[in-house]
Amino acid sequence: DFAALPLPESYRAITVHKDETEMFTGLETRDKDPRKSTHLDEVALPELGPGEALVAVMASSVNYNSVWTSIFEPMSTFGFLERYGRLSE
Repeated sequence: DFAALPLPESYRAITVHKDETEMFTGLETRDKDPRKSTHLDEVALPELGPGEALVAVMASSVNYNSVWTSIFEPMSTFGFLERYGRLSE
C-alpha cells in the first residue's frame, strides 16, 4: 500500500548551510549556539541514484552528531561530504 502512495516534491528539514561554517570562528565551544546555525528549510526530494532507496521516516530526533554538525566541530561536515561525493557514484 505504501509503495503506491504519491511522493511529495519536497519535505521540511533542519539544515546547516555551508556559507555559515565560519560564523562561530573565535568562540569557545560552550559559546556556540546551535540555534543560530540550524534552519528549517523546504528541501526538494532528490532523484534516487543507483543502489539508493527512499525511506519513509516516521520520527527523528536531535542527538550529539546533530549538535556537533550545527556548531561545525570538531570540523565542518561539508569537507567530508565533498570528498565522499567525489569518491561515490
